[in-house]
Amino acid sequence: MFAIRLLQKAKTHHHNNNQQNVQGSVAPADLDPHIAHHYGIPSTASILAFDPIQRLMAIGTLDGRIKVVGGDNVEGLLISPKQLPYKNLEFLHNQGFLVSVSNENDIQVWDLEHRQIASSLKWECNITAFSVIPGTHFMYIGDEYGMVSVLKYDAEEVAILQLPYHIPANSLADAAGVSLPDHISVVGVLPQPCTSGNRQDILNVI
Repeated sequence: MFAIRLLQKAKTHHHNNNQQNVQGSVAPADLDPHIAHHYGIPSTASILAFDPIQRLMAIGTLDGRIKVVGGDNVEGLLISPKQLPYKNLEFLHNQGFLVSVSNENDIQVWDLEHRQIASSLKWECNITAFSVIPGTHFMYIGDEYGMVSVLKYDAEEVAILQLPYHIPANSLADAAGVSLPDHISVVGVLPQPCTSGNRQDILNVI
């Protein structure tokens, strides 16, 4: 696109005045190249997500971009306002939304149809685990203090809602009859096996 703009400028100038230097028709705004389109896999790819229903793959990069590719030559480039790596990336399966978590603990829900951030939420502490309940708009957040919280993306209100559900690691340890050290972090959180997203039970991996 940058080369086409320069060529168009040069042709216009040549038509108006053949004797004038072509460089005189190039404005400073023309010398501000940026990526308008991108094809293939970004060179700084660092994390992947996949939606098996819509057959879409999202590729997060170290500089805040997300490349979405799929069948029928579907390609889209999402660019975050902050050029930060992503530590978590998951689709809300078959919902048209993608959730990302940056290294600064910004939770962003992307609207894939409009290719923009629909809603974002700044988490107060370090997010160490993240999981979407398959087939729903609910999300689990595990943090550095051993707490699991529940979020929901409300498509009608276009907002990420923090629900009043908190599961401390100590309560899970007591229920399982095991002891845990102090100051632990949640390193993984998964939906309970064989629930198909219908129950709110979770398996907390610490």
